[in-house]
Amino acid sequence: MSTIKLYDNDAYIKDFTAVVASIEKNDKGQTGIVLDRTAFFPEAGGQSADIGVLGDLNVVDVQIDKDGVITHFCEAEDDAALPAVGTTLHGEIDWERRHTLMQHHTGEHLFSGIVHRDFGYDNVGFHLSDRICTMDYNGTLSETDVARIEAECNEWIYRNVCISCDYPDDETLANLDYRCKGELTPPIRIVTIDGADVCACCAPHLRTTGEIGVLKVLEAKSYKGGVRLTIVCGRKAFADYLRRFSLLADSSHLLSSQAEDVPGRISGLLDERYALNGKISSLQEERLQGMIAEATEENAFFFVEDVDTKSIRNAVNTLMESRKGLCGIFCGNDTDGYHFILGSAVVDMQKVAASLREKLGAKCGGSARMIQGQTPSVRAEIEPVLFS
Repeated sequence: MSTIKLYDNDAYIKDFTAVVASIEKNDKGQTGIVLDRTAFFPEAGGQSADIGVLGDLNVVDVQIDKDGVITHFCEAEDDAALPAVGTTLHGEIDWERRHTLMQHHTGEHLFSGIVHRDFGYDNVGFHLSDRICTMDYNGTLSETDVARIEAECNEWIYRNVCISCDYPDDETLANLDYRCKGELTPPIRIVTIDGADVCACCAPHLRTTGEIGVLKVLEAKSYKGGVRLTIVCGRKAFADYLRRFSLLADSSHLLSSQAEDVPGRISGLLDERYALNGKISSLQEERLQGMIAEATEENAFFFVEDVDTKSIRNAVNTLMESRKGLCGIFCGNDTDGYHFILGSAVVDMQKVAASLREKLGAKCGGSARMIQGQTPSVRAEIEPVLFS
């Protein structure tokens, strides 16, 4: 016999009483309790399960099998704490968490309904947990499309439209235009946001769109030929707003700017940094070229700090043009290790790379003329290998 789902017709049941039908432990050592009825929503349709308490036990997960039997997995220190079969227990949902999940799931229906209406796309993926709410559509949406749909969703929220959850009879269902994922087994539960969406769904939903509070799209990115959106609603949207406002306020203070001027100040600082890095690179290259001009050895190696890779490569190319021996530059220090570029017009550099890997634990590779890589060895260990 399947468990009676109290949330089917009233998602606002926060606590209830029920009789224990069976108790068993799974292969993870968790205690599973089956009740004759429950207000706990099991993990299904992309939504995480409810949590809460059952008697004196914490409910940490809820699952449903193909026969409609719902198992509540609980934390129990020992078997003595478990209720007996036939015992009547009081159950209580973690209501704030449940309501937050409802805000997001109803928000997803609203957004998906508009996407389906305007573009004909289906929601082919949905994931709702304590951490994230994502929606996948089998078609592309531009930045402008997403912004417009987001704005319309919030208009529906402001209008506070009623939401219904029903089991239509066969005749009504046959003539109903509704969204669904794949083949469904009757009875089919239909969630309706009057004028915005009609969709088959087993999850708890809000009574009105106004309870969603607000819907904000955080991210839209290409995904499997379509688009994946990340949204926040209600409590989570408010928490996200507080976090972002705090970050903006901190940035404004650090930059001594008004909040609306922060993007421009950051852009200016990045331009300054780019220009300074260019000057530093030029000075670094001049310094390296000066060192090279003063060197007389056929095998020439230089140890430097804080030089960019482009300058190092240019310097090694200059060394190779004027010398027939092994040339190279090691950049770094004995604490953090060195990255290097080595080259020669006559020496097989791939053999040199093999020697560095063997003797210095280097990670390197390249061509017969030039190699590059890094080593954790200190200078006193590197020089004997180079000049051996």
